[in-house]
Amino acid sequence: MTLDRRLAQIDEALTPTQLVLCWLAEAHAYGDPVPYVNSLLAQDPPVAPLDRLAREAVHGARTAMRGKRPELVDAAVRSTLRETVFRYELVLRINVVAHELVGREGLIDAALSARVALVTGEGKREPKDRERLGTLRDLLLFRVSELHADGEARALVEQRYLDGHAALFPDLATAWAEQVRSTEIIAAMAVRLAELEGVPPAVPPDPDVLSERTAELVADLVEPAKAETLEKLGEGRQALGIAAAWMRTKVLPEIAGIAPSESERQN
Repeated sequence: MTLDRRLAQIDEALTPTQLVLCWLAEAHAYGDPVPYVNSLLAQDPPVAPLDRLAREAVHGARTAMRGKRPELVDAAVRSTLRETVFRYELVLRINVVAHELVGREGLIDAALSARVALVTGEGKREPKDRERLGTLRDLLLFRVSELHADGEARALVEQRYLDGHAALFPDLATAWAEQVRSTEIIAAMAVRLAELEGVPPAVPPDPDVLSERTAELVADLVEPAKAETLEKLGEGRQALGIAAAWMRTKVLPEIAGIAPSESERQN
């Protein structure tokens, strides 16, 4: 996109979502973050995407509020800047989480596949082999449900904050789809082997539990992005409140049954 075209769009007062989607289209054209970052470093001087987005957001907000009272202009600038930075941080968060999950899931698949082969291989069966196979099958089915919940959470966040546009870089999106397919194949194999060994059928997942898990994963994407946004904008106190509330949902309920306070949830 040429500079003249970009400035013309900004003068039309793009929304924070539109600004971030313009940047995202440019970044996605490289397929993977590495060549994209290399292209940024090759510029003279290098320009950080967030710096550019922030300047464009401020310019667009001031353009849209031209002629208004200064306090209204300042409020609009702050709001637009916050929403733009948040969406940028959210895109980064989505990509980092997906990248880490793909790498980790590959190792988990390899370990569980080896265990399934061990308990179903030729030779004398141990008394607890059927029980072990059932446990492995259930673990693999759980991994499939986790991947589906992760994908659904990401889709919900993209719909809510990015007008439904995909946040994952194309190469990572391909790796994600391949990983999901791999885990599904291994799980299906374990299910079939368990049937042949006479293992009792797996208990179907509870839809309410799956829904709650998806909501947790949505929060795992959104809340850290909110906190990072406020920290970058110098609103550290509010950022700390959001981070603390999110951490309470992740840690304290597990060890002490303590729910987040009402004020933390409102933040």
